[in-house]
Amino acid sequence: MVREFFFENRTHLLTALSAECQDVLAEGISKHGLATLLVSGGTTPAPLYEALSKADMNWKKIRIGLVDERWVDDQHAASNEALIRRSLLINNAKNVEFVGMKNAAATAAAGQAETETRYRGLPNPFTLAIVGMGADGHTASLFPHAEGLADALREDNDQLTAAITATASDITGPNTERMTLTRNALLNTDRIIILFTGEDKLAIFGKAQQNGPVEDMPIRALLHQDKVPVELYWAP
Repeated sequence: MVREFFFENRTHLLTALSAECQDVLAEGISKHGLATLLVSGGTTPAPLYEALSKADMNWKKIRIGLVDERWVDDQHAASNEALIRRSLLINNAKNVEFVGMKNAAATAAAGQAETETRYRGLPNPFTLAIVGMGADGHTASLFPHAEGLADALREDNDQLTAAITATASDITGPNTERMTLTRNALLNTDRIIILFTGEDKLAIFGKAQQNGPVEDMPIRALLHQDKVPVELYWAP
């Protein structure tokens, strides 16, 4: 069951979601001593990250990682790590321990083992994952029918990370080689928040809530489960 929070505008959404994230992370610190925040790229969450960076939290006990990454250099315009460093690892959060996904390997497949080792070093279970949803029903870099998707979705996959090669489209852009958290990694999280805006995506989300192949709309892996609480934050 997904709890849905709808707001009349993005400003109200941002205020409410920033407060919710702070509460969840504080609860994680209280329960486990440390908290792990997993974040996604994109223009929609960037204002949230900037707001969080100014929050008065116990940042020394928070670790930040990525939900997914394009296999590009961390100085590349499409790098999620670059976005996070610009928008979140600033102000009060400037010294937070951050774990990226990209490494020196030539391909995501070749670099997966190193990324896996990094992510196994994060406090576990993860505290909060902030994910989005694409117009094709993807979340993280779990793209419909992508190379590596079936493995990333397997319920018996004990890996936290997976290399993915998506089919090129307007949604993927030119950088189709990705690293992503697996289904099981995302479900090893105390709370998942799905964040997107716009009426078109809300209609797509409604379709994803209906029964159907997960491979067609991979966000269904998060919606059709009862292991982890999932919340949707939406505004027009």
